[in-house]
Amino acid sequence: MKKHDRERKRLEERKKTIAASVPPFEEIVRGSLFERKIKCGKASCHCAQGQGHPVTYLSVTLKGGKTVQITVPKKLLPRVQRWVKNYSDFWSALEQVSEVNRQLLRKRLLDSEPREPRAQ
Repeated sequence: MKKHDRERKRLEERKKTIAASVPPFEEIVRGSLFERKIKCGKASCHCAQGQGHPVTYLSVTLKGGKTVQITVPKKLLPRVQRWVKNYSDFWSALEQVSEVNRQLLRKRLLDSEPREPRAQ
């Protein structure tokens, strides 16, 4: 096997490894999680003294600059944290595959005919 072929095979295998690490597409959400302390309004509650109740929000800036904040119930927080991480991991994998494809192009290791898209 020629060096050229070995290098192409190595890079193609790298893409497959990256693709296998991509999180499930249906478990992705773009946004940032943050916590605020709020007061419930009850005069006898501890929050009236300044401590506040912790509330977690998912914040997303939409096209046009509008920001949406959604409260995240405590029981859903682990799932939403995973979804936010999955979004980051998805884009990281996309950048890594893009880098491999640039290497394939730069080194002229691409086939002249594109492969058939894989079945979904």
